[in-house]
Amino acid sequence: MAGKIIKTLVITLLFTAMSQTLSAQNTEVVRQIPDTLFRTAPVLDSTYLNRDIFTILSATGLNRSTVKINQSSEIESAMRSIIANATQKKLNGFRIRIFFDNKQDARVKSESVRLSFIEQFPGTGVYRTYDNPYFKVTIGDFRTKSDAMRMLKKVEGLYPSAFIVREHINFPPL
Repeated sequence: MAGKIIKTLVITLLFTAMSQTLSAQNTEVVRQIPDTLFRTAPVLDSTYLNRDIFTILSATGLNRSTVKINQSSEIESAMRSIIANATQKKLNGFRIRIFFDNKQDARVKSESVRLSFIEQFPGTGVYRTYDNPYFKVTIGDFRTKSDAMRMLKKVEGLYPSAFIVREHINFPPL
């Protein structure tokens, strides 16, 4: 019990001393981080999708607060190059096949299925391919089978013959 009280007291004293020092100096607090490249977490925050992180950080925030980053220009150019190359990368994943046919009118039907899906689910990738002798329409770029299953449940009513296939998928947008 006495140990917890002492720890709490020490933390409180340190916090008080730091806040007094910062308010007394009334200067800019700068933290330097050496130039490194970071590996991002697998979670994607969609609010930052297709937005430039350097522009976001330099923008004025609440109460006219700003963030200033001192870094070499090589970091920004490396990041831009990674984003540019990401569109060309493919990885293993899952898609949902909503059309698969080789009849005489399969070309026309596959195009109408593709267009109707785009109308009903805008923003979801639709891929129409011809693999002799079949016309195929697949949807989505899912990294996991469980993600593909969630989408399959949404489209089952409209496309009762839909099924999950393992394919090369597009790299997620950065």
